[in-house]
Amino acid sequence: MIDRTDYDAKWIGRNLKRLRKEKKLTVDEVRKYLGVGSVQAVYKYESGKSYPPADAMFALMQLYEADLFDILCGRENRPAVTAVDVTRKWRRNREKQCLFYYRGYIGRRAG
Repeated sequence: MIDRTDYDAKWIGRNLKRLRKEKKLTVDEVRKYLGVGSVQAVYKYESGKSYPPADAMFALMQLYEADLFDILCGRENRPAVTAVDVTRKWRRNREKQCLFYYRGYIGRRAG
């Protein structure tokens, strides 16, 4: 059986905030887009205090023109998918977890 990966809420929150700022959107604009009652929900997502529910996550991906990897790990940490030894290199640091998020258990079998 494959071990379940733990997701870093703070890391995800930082990525959500960065993606929002890249789009030059205010927290209130995101709140209105998601249809939530107050900006506090958006702030909770961006601070890592809570995860967005699935429907909000899909909406954020669409709004930010991002995929799940961008939110979980950040665009700057996107691995080269075609590199054969990418898992060995990424095991040494934080990006190891991101590779597991994105590629499931493949990285664990490569080592």
